[in-house]
Amino acid sequence: MKLLRQLFLFYWIAFCLQQYYCTDIQCFEGPNFWCLNQTTESLCNFTNKTIGLCGYSNKRCQVKTGDSFCKSLPPAQQQSPFEFDGGITNADEDLFSYYVLSLYWPPSSCPKKYNATLDLLRYFCSSYTDIGQPGSERLVLHGVWPTFATKGNYQGWPQFCSAKDVDWSKCHINGNLCPWKNTTSNEFTQGDYENCLSIENIQQCLVNATDVLLPEQERLKLLAPGYLGTRNLFINHEWTKHGSCCSSIFGNNISNYLTHMLDLVDMVTRPGSLTYEYIQRYSGEKIGIDYLVAMLNQTAIINCNSKCELEEVWMCMDRDETTGLPTRLIPCPSGARNTSDSCKKARCEYVFVPLRNQSQRILSDDNHTSSNFTLFLFIILIIILLKYVLFLSASCYEFLKIVTSQ
Repeated sequence: MKLLRQLFLFYWIAFCLQQYYCTDIQCFEGPNFWCLNQTTESLCNFTNKTIGLCGYSNKRCQVKTGDSFCKSLPPAQQQSPFEFDGGITNADEDLFSYYVLSLYWPPSSCPKKYNATLDLLRYFCSSYTDIGQPGSERLVLHGVWPTFATKGNYQGWPQFCSAKDVDWSKCHINGNLCPWKNTTSNEFTQGDYENCLSIENIQQCLVNATDVLLPEQERLKLLAPGYLGTRNLFINHEWTKHGSCCSSIFGNNISNYLTHMLDLVDMVTRPGSLTYEYIQRYSGEKIGIDYLVAMLNQTAIINCNSKCELEEVWMCMDRDETTGLPTRLIPCPSGARNTSDSCKKARCEYVFVPLRNQSQRILSDDNHTSSNFTLFLFIILIIILLKYVLFLSASCYEFLKIVTSQ
């Protein structure tokens, strides 16, 4: 009887563990869609969570609870919430499956000369993205983002999570920490909210720049120049929105998070890396989208603007089973690639890698044209000389014929 009780207890524990494990998996299960409803709210523990952008609807299922998810009036709120674009505020840390290392190309996003006032909310830009700076014409750090994965099209992310001793969810625009008026107007964005928190010195959502940025300043100039912008808005945003959702993995230490991000950027962009060989070396040129994705071994999602210019490269990285850290590149999930590839959505067959100093590129093109013209003249000269040599050879032959005949 005792043996039977032990077997029953063992079976019950195994069953509970299996149910717990399967709950995490089932949370984002779906053949080719995912939606917020009573079941997924329960499985994912999303009850009373703040949900971000609605994204594109495939109308496969109805939202029975959490209709504020899409922040819209009927019947739109009864559509399936997600295609790709959706951040879930204060989601549990153990639900995300992989990381996205996001890199951007400054020439597509930043002015030739940074203006601290006019460009304040252009997080990508700083005086270190100006022409001539070491980080102005290369792939540089946007951020490292914990990301959900499903079998279908939804590939959203956790954002503004609670970490040890800190509730970073208040740093979301719905956190009501900004004392300014009109913060509920449609024109008041997350960027405006974060600028308010900085100006009003709301310490809960601010990174200590002296402790975090100063030790890495030289590497930041090259690998993450946007992080050296006015009021440190970029690092504040990336940590509170994304870093907070993997905080324990980095020891609840912002400096560790930043150092690891810079190490990853260095690893994937250094000479000899795939991005260096197939993007950096193509600066000022066009690259076929399919060719580029293939050369990057399906580990990247290419994003471009309406002019088919390169804006960002999202590189997919594993979540190490032991440490939880991003350590190696992995093929991006098909759902993420299908729904977030802005180049294909813009019907771009190629991506152009623009340069900041257009005059240099034009000069280079002129030099290239001049070289071609010089080569053309040289070939013509050779043809004329050959013709002259052949004429002389024929004349000599005729002269020798006459002399020998006598």
